[in-house]
Amino acid sequence: MSDSPPPSPEFSHQPSPSPAAPRPAPVAAEERVATLDVVRGLAVLGILVMNVVEFGQPLRAYSNPAGGGGQEGADLWTWFVQAALFDGKMRALFSMLFGAGLVLIADRMERSGRGGESADLLLRRCLWLIPFGLVDRFLLQWTGDILYMYGLLGVIAIAFRKLRPRAQIVAGILCLSAFVPIEVWHHHQAAEVRAQAAEAAALAAAGEEVPADLAAAQKRWERRLEPPQPAAVEPELAAMRGSYSDVFAYRWDYHHGFQADYLYYYFVWDVLGMMLLGMGLLRLGFFTGALSTAAYLTFIGAGLLAAAAAFLWARAWAATGFSNGALELRSLNEATYAYTRGLMGLAWAAALILVLRAGIARAATAALGAVGRMAFSNYILQTLCCTFFFFGYGFGYYGELSRSQLMLVWLAVSLIQIAFSVLWLRAFRFGPLEWAWRSLTYWRLQPLRRAAA
Repeated sequence: MSDSPPPSPEFSHQPSPSPAAPRPAPVAAEERVATLDVVRGLAVLGILVMNVVEFGQPLRAYSNPAGGGGQEGADLWTWFVQAALFDGKMRALFSMLFGAGLVLIADRMERSGRGGESADLLLRRCLWLIPFGLVDRFLLQWTGDILYMYGLLGVIAIAFRKLRPRAQIVAGILCLSAFVPIEVWHHHQAAEVRAQAAEAAALAAAGEEVPADLAAAQKRWERRLEPPQPAAVEPELAAMRGSYSDVFAYRWDYHHGFQADYLYYYFVWDVLGMMLLGMGLLRLGFFTGALSTAAYLTFIGAGLLAAAAAFLWARAWAATGFSNGALELRSLNEATYAYTRGLMGLAWAAALILVLRAGIARAATAALGAVGRMAFSNYILQTLCCTFFFFGYGFGYYGELSRSQLMLVWLAVSLIQIAFSVLWLRAFRFGPLEWAWRSLTYWRLQPLRRAAA
C-alpha cells in the first residue's frame, strides 16, 4: 500500500459531466428559495434608508449629523434610528445573501452532475458585476456602489465554497476581526497627536518655547476638533447642483480613491467576511428557514442587544456635539461596528423568516419577494431615481432636504420599486438587469417572457 495520501477532491481530476446532466441554467421560478427572495427584498429597500442620505446630502453628512441634514428634533431621532437599526445592517445582510447565492448555485450544480463547472460559472457571475459597478459609479454617479467590490471580492469568496459551513463562518469572523487591530492602530495615531497637542499647550502656558513638531501636532488636533464648517461644502453643493459634466468632474477623484485605497484596506475585510458568513449560514439552514423557532428568536435577541448598544453609543456621541475629538467613543464604534451590524442584519432576516413561516402579512412578504427577485434592477433603479431627483441635471434637490425629510424620498422610491417589481414579474421571468446578467453568465440569451419560458 502506498504511503501517499489520496488526492484531495478539490484538486483531483474532475470527470466530464454526464451527457444526461442538465445544461447549467438559471433557477426556475418554482425552484427559488422564497425566504432568500423576501430577505433580499428587505435588504434592497432597507439599504436605501442610509443611502438616500449619501444621495441627497454632502458626503460628510452620512457619518456625521453635524455635517449636514440637521442634528436636532426629528432629524436627530432619525439619525438615532438609522444608527441603531439600519446603518451598515442592510449592507451586511446584502453581502451575506450574495455569499449564500454563490454556495446555492455551486451546490445545485453539484447535485445536477456539473460540479466541475461551478467555479467557471461563478467566476463569470462575479466578473460581469465589475463593469456593471463601474457604470453605476462613474457614469450614473453613485458614490456608494457595491457591485464593483462584490465582483472583485466574490472571486475570492468562490475559493471558500467547498469548506464546511462552520469553517466558512469562522473564516468570516476572522475577516471581520481585522477591524480590531486596524482601529487600535488608528486610535494610537490619533491619541499620540492629542498627547502632543496637550504637551504643546502646557509648554505655551508655562511660557516656554514649543518645538515645531509639537506645534504642528497642536494645529492638527485643533483642526480635528473644529465642527464642520458650512462654507466647506459650498464647492460640493455647487458642483452637485450643476450639469452632468460638473458632477462627473467633481466626483472623479473620490470615485477612484474609494474603488482603490478604501476597498483594499477596509472593504476587503468587511464584504468578504460577510460573504463567508452568508455561505456558512445558508448551509446550516438559516436563510432557508430550516432552523428552530428558538434559534431564530436567539438571533433576534442578539440583534436587539446590538441595536441597543449602537443606540447608546449614538446618544453618547451626540452628547459630545458629534466631536471628532471623542477618540475613545469613535474607536469603540469602529472596532465593534462589523459585529453589531452583522447581528442586527441577521435579526432582521430572522424576524422576517418567522413571519413567513407563520403565514402572516402575505401581501407584504409577496411584495418583498418580488423586489428581492429583481434586486439588481432595483439597486440600479435607486440610483436612477435618486440622482435624477437630487442632482443638478435632474430636479436639483441636493442638500435641500433634512435627514427626516429624506425618509419621504426613501418611501417614494420604495413604492416605485415595489410597483415596478410586481408588475414586471407578471410578464417576465427576470428583472431587466437580472436577464442581462444571467445571459452573460451562462453565455447564451435567456428566455425573458414568461410565455417563452
